[in-house]
Amino acid sequence: MVKVIPSVKAPEAKTFSRRLVEVEVLEGLPSIDDLHDELLHYVNVMLGRADPPLEIDGFYLDLMEVAAAYYARAKEIDMLIHWEEQNRRVIRGSPYYKFRTGQLRSFIEMSKMMADLGSRRLSQERLLSEQRYDAGNGDS
Repeated sequence: MVKVIPSVKAPEAKTFSRRLVEVEVLEGLPSIDDLHDELLHYVNVMLGRADPPLEIDGFYLDLMEVAAAYYARAKEIDMLIHWEEQNRRVIRGSPYYKFRTGQLRSFIEMSKMMADLGSRRLSQERLLSEQRYDAGNGDS
């Protein structure tokens, strides 16, 4: 069975700094059932069935930030399964292999698409905001 791989301890952060990604995700490589539940939770958040983990900087940045964090977590899972395959602890046809080539692959595609959608929404809001600013200044 594949063990849970702990994260590497990062150096202590300065008190005035913040983490690069504020959205918390799980770590390591848990059981297939736990991975399935984790990804379903992320899907429910991205599809609006569950509340996002936190409010980042407003509505338009939320989807992009959350989906990008979930995408990064999915790629981490993918990387960890590949590592286990390289070390011959996961073989072709095993549950982790099937998970990587099935549900995980679909989730990676979905989360990337949702991060792109969030980015487009942010770009559109920026454009509309600039147009409102220009209209208010009489700069036509």
